[in-house]
Amino acid sequence: MMPSEQRAYDKYNAMQIPRPEGLMEGEPVLQAPAPDSMGVAFAVTALANGFVEVADNPELAGAATFMADGMPMAGIDDRVLKMRITGLKPGTRYWYRVGAAKLENPAGTYWTKPSETVWGGVHSFVTPGENAPSHFAMMSDTHAGFAQMAKITALYRSLQVPLVVWNGDVPSSLMETREDLVRNYLVPPKNDGYAADTPIVLNRGNHDFRGVASHRLDEVMMTRLPTERSKRHLALERNFAFRMGEVALIGLDTGEDKPDHHPANGGFTHFTAYRKMQAEWLKEQFKRPAIADAPYVVAFAHIPLVELWPGANPGTLLEDYAVWQKECAELWGPILTANKAQLVLAGHVHRYTHQPAEDGRSWAEITGGGRGKDRFQTLLECKVETGRLLVRVHNTDEGTIVAEHSFAPRA
Repeated sequence: MMPSEQRAYDKYNAMQIPRPEGLMEGEPVLQAPAPDSMGVAFAVTALANGFVEVADNPELAGAATFMADGMPMAGIDDRVLKMRITGLKPGTRYWYRVGAAKLENPAGTYWTKPSETVWGGVHSFVTPGENAPSHFAMMSDTHAGFAQMAKITALYRSLQVPLVVWNGDVPSSLMETREDLVRNYLVPPKNDGYAADTPIVLNRGNHDFRGVASHRLDEVMMTRLPTERSKRHLALERNFAFRMGEVALIGLDTGEDKPDHHPANGGFTHFTAYRKMQAEWLKEQFKRPAIADAPYVVAFAHIPLVELWPGANPGTLLEDYAVWQKECAELWGPILTANKAQLVLAGHVHRYTHQPAEDGRSWAEITGGGRGKDRFQTLLECKVETGRLLVRVHNTDEGTIVAEHSFAPRA
């Protein structure tokens, strides 16, 4: 070793990096769950590398360690660290903790030295799968109403719901910076730990597409793994189809609430083509045994697929905004009916509504949401009990159940 290299090496080894205080901001957010994998992300306050330890026991004995996503280099960052836990078993409870190590460069060298790793507390989750609990919930249209959201998250945690679909419209307005994304999805005020033990499945709404930072959403909320879809559907990074016990959960992205030719879109949207691609993807999902054999099929769409009242804007007009999505209904509705799906859960209209199944349409539709005069914020809780799928409509403002709907298994 050359003398200059030796001096640099000695300086590197001698450098002491103080234990970083306040490096991790808030609790981790479990996301993009799959039967054999789980995503987790958390916020940091300085350039750092991230880690997650996971085991099948609360003591974390024999834990496997995963580093921040990235190949050949870890996805180090000064604000958000994301890790993907792989090789998991379906329907299994795991315990985990996240950690971060601050990175610094000794003076006069480009060598990077990490601090000791700062670890958070131990949390747990259950992976989806056919042997998982037949229990999940849906929240939607939280629109940065963090106090209202806190009532929802407190309720689903008290109900011990193992998985929640966040069915769109997370922000209230345009997202212009990555920090807007961090504050809305990762460390929402008053909601620290909202997804530390309850995996979140994000199904975007129209507001999630707005602002110059919206195309950077995957920097905060992870997409599905490419192995979860065919090569011709690689663009469908957030559609999902997996089992929670007896129920197949299918996520469909309705996109913006205005047509592609609307001036608000500036000519840069391709939602019609996007919806058509999802129709082909949806057909493909029902060829998978796990979905085809499910006793219950529940699809999620942010914008309703049923005309809620005569003359409601179908999403094809330049005036105002869509109340329901006619194009999606025509593309996806017949596929759901052909496969005897029982239910679509939607949001967007900021109110609870129920449209029962009818001739030519096998599925009912229930909408949830809130924020508005004479409306209440909902949590739609779904659980298989006594041989039927029950949907309880919780009024999180009053702490009451305002309706309950029951669905028989598919023939």
